[in-house]
Amino acid sequence: MTYKKNEDESDFFEVNEPNMFYGASPIIFGNAKKLRNTVTEAESLLWQVISNKQLGVKFRRQHPISCFIADFYCHEAKLIIELDGSIHDLPEIMNKDIERQKCLEGFGIKVIRFKNAEVYNNLNSVLEKIKDAVSAKQLATPPSGGGGLSKRIISCLDVKDGRTVKGVNFVDLRDAGDPVELAAQYAQQGADELVFLDITATHERRKTMIEMVKSVARQLNIPFTIGGGITEIADAEALLNAGADKISINSAAVRNPKLIEKLAKAFGVQFVVLAVDTKHVMGKNMVHLNGGRLITELETENWIKQAEDLGAGEILLTSMDHDGTKAGFDCGLLGKINQMINIPIIASGGAGNMEHFTEVFQKANVDAALAASVFHYGEILIPDLKQELKRNNIPVRI
Repeated sequence: MTYKKNEDESDFFEVNEPNMFYGASPIIFGNAKKLRNTVTEAESLLWQVISNKQLGVKFRRQHPISCFIADFYCHEAKLIIELDGSIHDLPEIMNKDIERQKCLEGFGIKVIRFKNAEVYNNLNSVLEKIKDAVSAKQLATPPSGGGGLSKRIISCLDVKDGRTVKGVNFVDLRDAGDPVELAAQYAQQGADELVFLDITATHERRKTMIEMVKSVARQLNIPFTIGGGITEIADAEALLNAGADKISINSAAVRNPKLIEKLAKAFGVQFVVLAVDTKHVMGKNMVHLNGGRLITELETENWIKQAEDLGAGEILLTSMDHDGTKAGFDCGLLGKINQMINIPIIASGGAGNMEHFTEVFQKANVDAALAASVFHYGEILIPDLKQELKRNNIPVRI
């Protein structure tokens, strides 16, 4: 494991958030990014056989966790793999390894260590031990507070003029209720997170309403993301100060990709969600802006990969071909994107019944699934959905 240098590590031990970074600072994210370009030969060899979900789960390399940088991390199994060179045989280094491992175990994360020589000389044995560790974690009961193995169920509230609305393919909008009241209802039902998107904010050049965010924050005890009209650091800062847990950007990021990097450096990668509206056009998946009104020249796969490199911490991918149709998620595209990136992906667009949620988790292995109308109009109740997912061996927070 690699550690940050010349910093007081105790500053980073106060960790309360159950996300995949555990409060890692921008310094740690910067160091991790640098280390990805200086991997050891043993790390490169192991990465070749675990990078594409060959073991059935996604691993991330040089991953920031609290004040540490893990060689390899699987958030789905809450498992760290460390490859140790000879320096780790020194007593002072061994003692630090033990201290840090205790800290990570306090987060519910298992750490397994291998010598570089083991990877070179007995790679199959190393892989079997990793498989066993993954299986042991997958058989464990998901923590009651969420995170870990749990897949997330997210309700999306599209807001227009202070009301929650939902339409078909982003055009015909119907009134679905007061966003603050709906937010409180979803929290009581067991939603893991909420997303508020002011779908007219970019089109009409309006800023997201701070007062609504404050009202929602007073009602909720679950994380929520706010998006719409965020074009600069000051916009995001105002929303986060008002009580939002994360901010979502879309059109502004396409027009100014450096905004992603600026936001990640200012607030941390874990606070930055990139929303992408995609539609299949002439055989390609193309990014759309302004609520789907404007096609760009960006291919969806390329844009998402670029955004990850710039510092996006999560992708909210909406298939406009599926959105509002209740015909199911675009599992093919979601699965393809999920294989390409090392950050969480939220599936959006097309949920019509509980089977669609089971399908997207099983086929695309996404981290979360989002829906709007089926929740707003009571067609699917979140407690029932989670019981159905549990019956299909998909771990969720009950």
